[in-house]
Amino acid sequence: MTRFSAVGKVLRHIWPFALGAACCLILARQLNGLDLSALWAAVMGVSTLQWALAIGATIVSFLAVARYDVIAQRHFQIQRASTETMAIGATAIGLGQTLGAGAVVGAFVRWRMTPDLSLKDSARITAFVTVTFMAALAVTIALAALTLPTPHIPALMPYCILTVALGLAVVAFVFPVLARQGRVFSLPTVSAMFSLLCLCLLDTVFAGLALYVLLPPEITIGFATLMPVFLIALGAAIFSGTPGGVGPFELTLLALLPHQPEPALLGAVLAFRAIYYALPAMIAGLVFMRHLLRPRPARAPRHMRAFRPLEDAPLSPISRAELGVIRQNGGALLSCDAGRYGTVRTGQTLVALFDPIEGDANTLARPLRQAARAQNRIACKYKISARQAVRARAAGWAVMHVSDEAILRPADHSTDGSTYRQLRRKLRQAEKAGVTVSASRTRLPLTDMARVSAAWEARNGVPRGLTMGRFDDLYVGHQKVFLAYQEARLVGFVSFHATAHEWCLDLMRVLPDAPDGTMHLLVQTAIEAAAELNVDSLSLAAAPALATGRTRLERFLRTKHFKHGGGAGLRQFKACFAPRWQPLFMAAPGPMQLCVATLDMIRAVNLRSAPATPIACMPANQPLAPIPQPVMQRAS
Repeated sequence: MTRFSAVGKVLRHIWPFALGAACCLILARQLNGLDLSALWAAVMGVSTLQWALAIGATIVSFLAVARYDVIAQRHFQIQRASTETMAIGATAIGLGQTLGAGAVVGAFVRWRMTPDLSLKDSARITAFVTVTFMAALAVTIALAALTLPTPHIPALMPYCILTVALGLAVVAFVFPVLARQGRVFSLPTVSAMFSLLCLCLLDTVFAGLALYVLLPPEITIGFATLMPVFLIALGAAIFSGTPGGVGPFELTLLALLPHQPEPALLGAVLAFRAIYYALPAMIAGLVFMRHLLRPRPARAPRHMRAFRPLEDAPLSPISRAELGVIRQNGGALLSCDAGRYGTVRTGQTLVALFDPIEGDANTLARPLRQAARAQNRIACKYKISARQAVRARAAGWAVMHVSDEAILRPADHSTDGSTYRQLRRKLRQAEKAGVTVSASRTRLPLTDMARVSAAWEARNGVPRGLTMGRFDDLYVGHQKVFLAYQEARLVGFVSFHATAHEWCLDLMRVLPDAPDGTMHLLVQTAIEAAAELNVDSLSLAAAPALATGRTRLERFLRTKHFKHGGGAGLRQFKACFAPRWQPLFMAAPGPMQLCVATLDMIRAVNLRSAPATPIACMPANQPLAPIPQPVMQRAS
């Protein structure tokens, strides 16, 4: 078995060269009797202007394809300056496409040119670039077949390719993270896919233009006719893996352009190879050798922002209590000179939760957008106050009312009066059934709590995510917990994010057979405990806003948010405590981004796939950039 495995590896690396040799043999037979002097005359007949135009088109093409590495490194949360990343990507591609076995050569070049990158990470980046480019090239060919004269492709094939591509985009949106057997695989974001497609279009159009400007006058085809043929030939060359695509590229061109003079066409191809393959390979080889002889340390990007775990960068005494929810979502604190934000990643967005911890929201808007872009994501502010929403709208962001937070002042809370008739009835029912509630002051009964949570989930389904808690031993260990017992049996519990000045309701779990009113008694007991501790404010957390709005799009988005966020039940329960409803808003840089972010929030709340991969944070021993004293205050 080991011998067969070794043979398979050898054949896998040899077959591109064998395929190239076979194609060259077929090409030589097809060109038997070709006048080599005419071929050379065609190459020498290329004018200086043609050479210059081809070089210019090649530069634009390589600038576009080098951006693939930038998107790949952002996908894997690798922080590096874009210019340096593009230089490394262009070097790897310049050598890989000429030497053949591009995946192997590209991985090796990226590994040797990046001191802090492991060989595994280099291979991942190379695989990302290779697979996404081939996928984008297939879509590009399909688009060319639909818009340009292309008799060489079956009529249904472009539609099939575009249907598959659209399906992949939908899967990437709905299931951005796939988990199987303990392994997590993150798909590119939809914005990254769109960027990759645009880069592929730019790259291939200018590569085709480089060939087109080198064609001699006797080649009587237009650019619109040449482009689909060039794309098909390029795909055959890349898929073959032969050095420089030699053989498959020429055979495809000759087969699809049978009525053009072969010496003139091959002369243009030779000139194209000199410009698009040989010249970049020579420059890339010099850059690679220089780097091996005199390696330079990696430079951090100018806009790099420090992400810190919540435990390594503790909140200020006036920070919002609910920010503790980022512990369960792989969130982190985005810290920069302008202040700090609590952030989490969803499938398509980098979400700044609530108002800034420190600093001004308008000043922090640019760092937030740069940090989101550095992860191929859309910037989004979620559950911000009305004042922050006004500032965001004034700054040109699209804003939407998404939820209302139920706020109580524990010291002023009472159960007297007609307003609390429903609450008093629920409390009497629970007390009559023998339910007692106590605050957990020692070790939590985690086993019993897990049993209650599992029974609740079996009845109500998968718990919602993002800013809604999910039961976890370590997570509830940071919270205030109140337990409900019927005799000696735990029948329910609630937990609160807590700071010295504020509590915020998080988990609510009861057994299916728990007496009616158990949850009301748990929350009422917590309110009374908060009043005894002189807690200024207690939040019953937010409920989705009512499904109204000024525009049809806003009404649609709020309707979806209300339905999938369990708005009706949450508002009915919290209304029993007669809270003050405080509106919360969502903001994104533009209407389209707001629409995408809203749908992504709905998906994240309902947890239809694995949660987004955690934010990569700075090492704990790396000092955090100091925040100027004037911004060390919570935005109001």
